[in-house]
Amino acid sequence: MKNNLYHDPQHNAVRVSEFERFEGETTFQHVAAKFVVSGQETYYVNGKKFQVKQGEYIIGNNNLLSEVTIQSKTKGLCVDISTDIISEIIQDKFDNTDLEEFMITDKFLVNKYHAQHTGLGHSLHQVANSLLNETTPTLFTTELFYSIGEQIVHDQSLIFEQFSKLNYKKQEVQEEVFRNLLQSKYYIDAHYLDPIGLEELIQVACISKYAYIRLFKHTFSVTPYQYILQKRLQTAKERLLGGEKIAVVAIQMGFADTPTFSKAFKNYFGTAPAHLMK
Repeated sequence: MKNNLYHDPQHNAVRVSEFERFEGETTFQHVAAKFVVSGQETYYVNGKKFQVKQGEYIIGNNNLLSEVTIQSKTKGLCVDISTDIISEIIQDKFDNTDLEEFMITDKFLVNKYHAQHTGLGHSLHQVANSLLNETTPTLFTTELFYSIGEQIVHDQSLIFEQFSKLNYKKQEVQEEVFRNLLQSKYYIDAHYLDPIGLEELIQVACISKYAYIRLFKHTFSVTPYQYILQKRLQTAKERLLGGEKIAVVAIQMGFADTPTFSKAFKNYFGTAPAHLMK
């Protein structure tokens, strides 16, 4: 079942779907985000397979045609944002015609994202929750689509900046390498409190150790180790502000002892954890 909840003359649209089993074609109209509320959807786009699970979304553009397969009960939300809105936002916020070309032409990077990691994901969660709570259709206003458009442009401007740091001759190679690097970064986001080894990360990224370390740093401006450390220290700060003891947090974050933790904390934040507690 697919239900078109809203469509306006500017080609903004909102659709919800619920299937137990489906296999067929689907399109990405203008700039479209397809969010999985529950279940799983598998997309095949330009020969690339994307398994989009609950809490994830895939984004594409320009009436891109793809195949989608659903094999169990799945609820989905699709939001289309007019390319005119996307262009208007880019022209207002950025002096960068390359970003506009990236977003509204076939240079756009079709990819899946974890909703919890992006501004757009937060907006999609809000819309999905409103629909599930049977919010009235007055939810769908011009302001809403501009707001979602702003989130898309913000997220994709960061992606474009990182993606552009790679310099492969073939577009498809550059896309594949970047997607794999990004997936390894998301893997860290999900597991940074666990003991993560380089072997795990290179398996996710499908790349050699040396190339992975070099490309990760080149793309994201930190090494994998530095990124893990930053995530742990940011979480440590939150827990300390929440009232947990320094020694306990140090162990939780995987540090050998409190002095080692305190030194790393001060190097990153510029203040010792003990000062934060005062």
